[in-house]
Amino acid sequence: MDPIELLVNLIVQGYAVILAFMAGWALPRGNNLRMIQLWLLRKVHNFLAQEDERIQDKIEQKKAQIKKTR
Repeated sequence: MDPIELLVNLIVQGYAVILAFMAGWALPRGNNLRMIQLWLLRKVHNFLAQEDERIQDKIEQKKAQIKKTR
């Protein structure tokens, strides 16, 4: 491997480690982290529940259409 390429890879990896450390340092901890997680889980749950209701409504509509055509 070329020494210049090795040096460039080492520098890039070093910057990546420093940026990852800074991002980890900036992340919320404790109660703030728990509140963010709960907010996110609530959003996901509401989305999935709404999709489930939509699918059930579509199934009922198709059943009604099938009954009409018979």
